[in-house]
Amino acid sequence: MANAQDKKELKKKLSKRLTEARSLAKKLETKAKKSIKKAANEAESLAKKDLKKATKSAKKVVVKATAKVEKAKKATKAAAKPVAAATAKSAAKPASKPAVKKAPAKSAAKPAAKPVAVSTTPSASWTVVALRDYARTRGIAGYTGLTKAALLAKIKASGK
Repeated sequence: MANAQDKKELKKKLSKRLTEARSLAKKLETKAKKSIKKAANEAESLAKKDLKKATKSAKKVVVKATAKVEKAKKATKAAAKPVAAATAKSAAKPASKPAVKKAPAKSAAKPAAKPVAVSTTPSASWTVVALRDYARTRGIAGYTGLTKAALLAKIKASGK
């Protein structure tokens, strides 16, 4: 019988320990929830502070940019006034007498200038602008950022 009574006491002890373990688990769970909530609140607070700082910085940038735009507008208006005034003055002048063309004086006739031979094949003597125009009219792609030598090579490679 002692054996049966020992089993009952053992069951009571185990039941008591189980109840204590459950109680401890609930306490730990509550602490964990509180810690998580506290951490979330701190993170939210920090995020709000960062947002305020970023907003202030953005406002400063906008104010500076707006001031620069206004300054540029004033400079543009100031530069446009002399042009407008000069245009108005020239339009306000009465028409002058038409200029009388003088007959060309008869002097020693100069020999006509020799026509310059214009090459239709691109060469190193062409300017970069002329080479780009040539490439554009021939439909050659990717000519815009090239140097003169690279542009000549690209034109020659295209065979156009």
